[in-house]
Amino acid sequence: MRLLTYILFFSLIFSESETWYTNPLDYVLGRTTNRTTFREPVSFTPFDIKIGTFNYGGSDFWDQGFGANELGVSPILLDSSNYQYSGLSNANSRKCYLFEVDFLKYNIPNYVYKQNYIDIQFGLGMKMMGLIENPGIDLPDDFLTGSDSDPSGQDRGKYKYRPSIRDYNVNTTINWQFYDFILGYLSHSIGIANLSLYESEGGDKYLNGNGIGESFALGLKGMFNSRYDMKDYKVTYGAEAKWIRAYVDDLNDPNKISPITGFDMKGIGWALNFGIIFGGERSIGDEAYQSMLKNDFISAVSEFQEFLDRNPRHIKKIKAQKMLEFCKKQRPYQEFENGKSAFADYNLDQAARWYESAITTSDDDLSFEIITKQKELSMVFLDSAIVNLDDIGFNNAEKLIRKAKAVTPEIEAVANGYLSDLYMIKGDLFYEVKNYEAALKNYKKSYSYNQKDKVQYITKVKEVTTAILDEANKATDKGDILFALTSLSKLVELRPELESEFSFGIQALKEKLMEISYIKTKDHIESYIKSEKNKAKKRIYKKVEIGMKKNEVINLLGQPAFIENKFVDNEIKQLWFYFDELDDKYVNFYFESDILIKIDD
Repeated sequence: MRLLTYILFFSLIFSESETWYTNPLDYVLGRTTNRTTFREPVSFTPFDIKIGTFNYGGSDFWDQGFGANELGVSPILLDSSNYQYSGLSNANSRKCYLFEVDFLKYNIPNYVYKQNYIDIQFGLGMKMMGLIENPGIDLPDDFLTGSDSDPSGQDRGKYKYRPSIRDYNVNTTINWQFYDFILGYLSHSIGIANLSLYESEGGDKYLNGNGIGESFALGLKGMFNSRYDMKDYKVTYGAEAKWIRAYVDDLNDPNKISPITGFDMKGIGWALNFGIIFGGERSIGDEAYQSMLKNDFISAVSEFQEFLDRNPRHIKKIKAQKMLEFCKKQRPYQEFENGKSAFADYNLDQAARWYESAITTSDDDLSFEIITKQKELSMVFLDSAIVNLDDIGFNNAEKLIRKAKAVTPEIEAVANGYLSDLYMIKGDLFYEVKNYEAALKNYKKSYSYNQKDKVQYITKVKEVTTAILDEANKATDKGDILFALTSLSKLVELRPELESEFSFGIQALKEKLMEISYIKTKDHIESYIKSEKNKAKKRIYKKVEIGMKKNEVINLLGQPAFIENKFVDNEIKQLWFYFDELDDKYVNFYFESDILIKIDD
């Protein structure tokens, strides 16, 4: 007894189910940052629009860190006649707007090697940057020299310092999607920068040059499903920090009006963005991962399998396979728990299905628990079949017992005993209503399920045999030869071993039946002939017509039974009487002067 207790105790310990996560933090990370483990890569960005502002300075401006706005080295490069310009010391004189468009950004490496850790996109871009201060900053006199014929802005107003940059670039973006709808990214662009530093009050630009434009950005985007029916793209909104540089070392000053020879600007700022992307969707593998974390291993198995079937060369295939194997191992535990819940709710059919599914893939320890529960469930089926027999009937009771057998083979012998009892009860009912054939068949079925109780089976067969013989004897005494013959024949049919014992009696009853049949047949034929004669005679009566002469009537009907003379209206009329055996009455024929004048039937 103590040994059995230990076995049960350790069985319960070792059959505990497991979870993928090992601690609460692991679970939280799995439900948040790992929600896109098997996501689809971001494949294409048609456009990304950015609007923002930035402050700029000289070549040392990035060194002071993000958010600072102190001017160290001037971004303006002067010739040897000028070595210092203090007009940019005010922060507003160095605050610019930014309008940028990136377009046709493709995840080209994904076509070579498909992975979803990061997304690397290459595309084209254009920036428009300029001083927010309008109409610009006044220039010192020595920054705008020359004659009246020089382009000094006299015709459309005076020239002012107002830098304007057009940047045409190629860009690279590295995306990292760490949540369903949040995308972090780092971008870089480099291209040609078109610069103009002077602008007149009328909009004329001067002191132009081409150089190199470059920028870096670090930002976050929120990805949202389109409100339209198309579901294969997402709309993005975000913000980014930007580091911008423009370097032009050769400015075009054909009229020699400015000492400025170049522009070396570095800026730091912010931008808001809006765009559209394709990809970045959570895959069926991510759904499987979340199902696994929620301990829904049944769903996770089918979802992981579907993911692997769709992505046979996925970079995280091995990881998905490991998770699939773990879920397969844990699935029978979940099915077992589902079965226990269904059993507690008295949903017995559902419980049986869960137990059956669980035991097909369970280990030995869990199988022990499942079989125990299956036995418990089977006994409920068996007891319900017998206890509720009057309410549910024999057919439903038999179905319940067979359900119990199907739940587990461990109770087959017990279930067969219940089936034997059921057929024995059914046979007794047929015996009581004298349906001996059905009774004997059910007794035979009862014995087939429980051959240990042979004595009871033989007793029941003898009772049926005796009852059939008693009925046959009573029928013979009453002259019901056919019933007696049928009873004995049925007995021999049900019990072939009795054929030699009752063959003589059966033959004698057959001969007696043939003799009785001959007599009855002869009587029937005579009765039929007599009936036909009467019918023929009646048909002859109907051929007699008014106006016939006596000899014509005699030819049809023969001589009358008797004749009377009667005075009717002072005349003698002769009445002939014929007896109609069919209707059991006389028919009167009236003759006057040898002519039939009336028929009274």
